[in-house]
Parts: sequence; structure tokens; C-alpha cells
Amino acid sequence: MKAWLHRGFTLIELMVAMTILILLLVLAMPGYVLWMSDSEIRNATESAASGLRFAQATAISSNRNAQFVLNATGWNVAMVDAPLVSIQTATFSEGSKNVTVVGRDTVGAVSTTVAFNALGQTTTDPTNLAQVDLSMPAVASTHPLRVIVGNGRTGVKICDPDPKWVFPDPRACPP
Repeated sequence: MKAWLHRGFTLIELMVAMTILILLLVLAMPGYVLWMSDSEIRNATESAASGLRFAQATAISSNRNAQFVLNATGWNVAMVDAPLVSIQTATFSEGSKNVTVVGRDTVGAVSTTVAFNALGQTTTDPTNLAQVDLSMPAVASTHPLRVIVGNGRTGVKICDPDPKWVFPDPRACPP
């Protein structure tokens, strides 16, 4: 057989291929980190929104008050009747452990609880949770999101607090 048929790669060819591969990985890493961070924020946002919707639906279907409680590690839905019975719990460690979660009431003070009545409306307590802000300050240029807790028809809405979206754009947060 001819010698050129049994020839493999030279060391220089392998080194060039490895250099190109490493260069591609180094260039792609910042985009990957940003994509993963935005994915964690979206996971936490979807989790909080589904918990709020579950609490509202539970209040309507059971014809009793239901309560949604937000904490730094997750959320809990419980029936308000004595004794307080927890129905569903979720943690943000399930795909979004690095996200910062802050709940606020209608005047901007920190709040963690909202109660829904049997009609699915928020109760008249002024300290009720009105919005949940989710972000990841540890990673620069991530995309924060917000969950709005509406009353009556508006329900629970996920929106983007970025000022480039102007209401009534569906991505924008209400003023």
C-alpha cells in the first residue's frame, strides 16, 4: 500500500484545530452565560405567575379565600380558613436558584402575601402583593421581568419593565 493512505494528522494540524475550537468557545461563552441567566429569570417568572394563577383559581373553585405567599426561595399557596392549610409549594431552586425576587405592594413597599377572595379578586388589604420583580444582578445586561397581580379581569400578567416598551404594547408593564 502507498504510504500516504496510512498517514494521520500532524501535530501542527491538531494544534491549529484545537486553537480554533478554543477560540470559538471563548467567543461563545459570554452569550451562553447571558442566555442561561435570562432563562433562569424566565423560569422564576413563570413559576411565580403560575403560583399566583393557581391561588386565584383555587379561591374561585373552592369558593373560599386563598393566599399566595412569596419568599426568597419560592412560594406557597394556602387556604386562609383556620387552620391554614398549605395546598401547593414551589422553590426557585428548580432552574432559577440565582434569581433575585422582590415583591411590592401598590405603594412600592416590600410585600410577600396576596389573598384572593371567592370571586378571584384580591382582597382589600392595602399591603397585598401587587407586583413581583425578578432579576439577576450578579450577571450584567440580563433582562429583568415583572409579574403584575391584577384585580378582577386583569388577572396575573408577565411584563417587561424596560422603558423601551411603551404601554399599550403587550410586552410593556402598565403605568
